[in-house]
Amino acid sequence: MSKIDTYVWKDKRLTKDRQEKQVEYKLVDMDEYTLNKAYEHCKEMLYNDDKKFPGRELILKMISEQLDCCGAELALRYFKNLKNEDGTFKYSEQSLLSDLREWFPDYNERTYKLQDLPVQVDKIDSKFYSVNVNSLMKACRDALGAFDHSKITLTFLYNNGVYFTQEESMELDRYTLRNSLAEKLDILKLQLGLPESTDVHVNPKGLTEKEFRDMIHMKKLKGFRSCKYSDLTTSQLETLRNKVLYALEEKVAYQAMMWKELMRQIEEVAKFKNYTLK
Repeated sequence: MSKIDTYVWKDKRLTKDRQEKQVEYKLVDMDEYTLNKAYEHCKEMLYNDDKKFPGRELILKMISEQLDCCGAELALRYFKNLKNEDGTFKYSEQSLLSDLREWFPDYNERTYKLQDLPVQVDKIDSKFYSVNVNSLMKACRDALGAFDHSKITLTFLYNNGVYFTQEESMELDRYTLRNSLAEKLDILKLQLGLPESTDVHVNPKGLTEKEFRDMIHMKKLKGFRSCKYSDLTTSQLETLRNKVLYALEEKVAYQAMMWKELMRQIEEVAKFKNYTLK
């Protein structure tokens, strides 16, 4: 069997009893029209610019922008907490915006990051070096807009799992009989108002209990699809920037890679069968 004979297209079909069943078709057995339909679907899954059903490449771009906006909002709060020697706060939103415009007079013409701050400015935490100056300026004006969390689904959060720190585990022990993980998960679901059947599992690489709570509260209390960056708590912003958005990016990047590989296979089959792809 040649390699080209192993390329398959997976689809879903309804059975007679209305149940979904996955079926496979060899790409090499497809006619030109069907192969083009498959190719077009791959392109839609990658590059569709519909905001309701964005392609994977558009989602990756959105995640990159969200990481920057979360960083900008956190950087603003960092600057606002800096104090002078007499204990007064150094910056307000307005004074920071004014200083940023002075430090970066050509900000409209060039892209700067906070690592480019002039040497005379107080050294800032390196975790903010990658934040775009323009984004921080928007944060000062509360103009970062809305954080669209529709791609961070509850299922995505459940699948990533939760990890109880020693302190969190001891706190939940107060409500358990056997101090078991299963009991702790049940209590967590009960406290968060999640259905008893919710499939949340323990994962050492997952979110801590507090981080998990923060994300569930964001999904349940901050609106169906989005909320303003300035309305998110510092803990929520940190969890998004340090863990959740990177996990989502990794998942979407893998999906994009698989669709691109399928496109490559279709192109190989089309060349072999002398088909024209549109």
